[in-house]
Amino acid sequence: MVLLPEFADQILPLAKLGNELGVDYLVIKHCSDDEHGSLGVDYAGYHDMVGLLNEAETHSNADYQVSVKWSKILSEGKRVYTQCFGPPFIMQLSGSGLVAPCGMLFNNRYKKYHIGNIVDTSFKDLWQGERYWEVINLIASEKFNAQTMCGSLCLQHKVNEFLWELKRDEVSLSTKTCPAPMHVNFI
Repeated sequence: MVLLPEFADQILPLAKLGNELGVDYLVIKHCSDDEHGSLGVDYAGYHDMVGLLNEAETHSNADYQVSVKWSKILSEGKRVYTQCFGPPFIMQLSGSGLVAPCGMLFNNRYKKYHIGNIVDTSFKDLWQGERYWEVINLIASEKFNAQTMCGSLCLQHKVNEFLWELKRDEVSLSTKTCPAPMHVNFI
């Protein structure tokens, strides 16, 4: 469920429906807006839904998991980082084969961030090419400001938060404790 605050009344019926249908899991996440706020997402409105979201998670059982993406839902759409370091860890490809740092940049108006297209060039060649590093270095530079030039809470948001803290020596790889992944393909 991509949740907008105005659809809070749909949280519990969906959590119950998933359980009744026998699905494995339901993920309730924030709605990402673009850098212009075109969708008008009221990020502060998510705070009013904490009780409903907690109640939705209580519908989990041994066969069904309701998971709320708390860190993004409660972040109010804000970033602490200004540069984008996440794409080398989570590169995105569009359905047409376009390779770009993130899905928000697939639109043709962001062509200067397009790396190439796997329809024309293998991903390996794109990844090893000069254009890849031009784009990656640009969005990781001070010429790019993720707080003003990106949509809110993108796929790389959590990676960027950690890498920003690492860059600023606020966290160390040797002291950061992380639980073991659930399986080898866990992201």
